[in-house]
Amino acid sequence: MYSYKAYTEEVISLFDKGLVSGDVQSEALLQTTEMNLHRMKRHDAKTKLSDEIIALDATLKRKLSWYVLIEGWCADGSQNLPIIAKMADAFSNIELKIMFRDENPEIMNQYLTNGGKAVPKLICFDSETNEELGTWGPRPMAIQEKVVAYKETHPEMDKNDFAANLHKWYAKDKSKSIQSEFVELIKNWR
Repeated sequence: MYSYKAYTEEVISLFDKGLVSGDVQSEALLQTTEMNLHRMKRHDAKTKLSDEIIALDATLKRKLSWYVLIEGWCADGSQNLPIIAKMADAFSNIELKIMFRDENPEIMNQYLTNGGKAVPKLICFDSETNEELGTWGPRPMAIQEKVVAYKETHPEMDKNDFAANLHKWYAKDKSKSIQSEFVELIKNWR
């Protein structure tokens, strides 16, 4: 398991060797990983948490462990993991633990999305009782619903066009959707 910093360092280390995380290696995944590293760096530098998220720290009495399954080439991961990490850092009672999806198939298979291994996938546990409190992922519901509908109506979709539209949505949203969802999740998990 990795901290956010260690995860980022591992993805960079693999990239510097011409490799990507996960079981499949390809030039396309390497290019996506490079873009993802830029996106993550931008989020790390520019994304600000809402006052509502920050105020919740005082109300969280329970210690939480957030486990996130992800891969370095995951486009949604590059948009969401930095925000998740910022949220975890803002709370004194949340510990973030990151795992590579393909290295943990027994865990991933328990948390499929519509039968698929979509990541990032966050699983929240009470740190003291190990009770599973809930999950989130692979993306905010506002875009998840659009993605599902688009895939149903465009089974032969062009992946590059799809990815471009997805990233435009994230850029316009400026992490408002994920932060809003986590306000409600944290209230339920506290």
